Amino acid sequence: MSIPNRVELYRKILRGCKAFPIVNSFIQPIDKIQALEAIRKLNTDLADAYMVPLPVITCWVRDDNYVPVTQEIYLTEPELKAFLHQFRHHLQNIERRYERRGLTTEGNLEIADVPYTRCYYSLYGEDDARAWVKFLTED
Repeated sequence: MSIPNRVELYRKILRGCKAFPIVNSFIQPIDKIQALEAIRKLNTDLADAYMVPLPVITCWVRDDNYVPVTQEIYLTEPELKAFLHQFRHHLQNIERRYERRGLTTEGNLEIADVPYTRCYYSLYGEDDARAWVKFLTED
């Protein structure tokens, strides 16, 4: 399934997404330090909304990345889309625990496998992360 098709699917099945009001109220500051602080606040708000441990954010590194073992998000710059992409990987990591199954589908266990099926990218959860960011940030 292509990313645009997955985005359309998410628009249908994730209508009550907890991240929508939080992301829609986010304003990206121009100053890099203020942007980092805004991303950190967004990180806290999203972690609270999904009731997950707060991932550590390290900024100004070579590549955007998420490390599941340490639950750390690495960002080249404090940008919204890059952060959301890595935060989605954080949610996927938490969801791998059986008691948190359905976390990425807003608790709907009937569709819990949707983020991981019919994928284009071989990296586990990559299609879901890319589509989730577009789903949240595009009109």
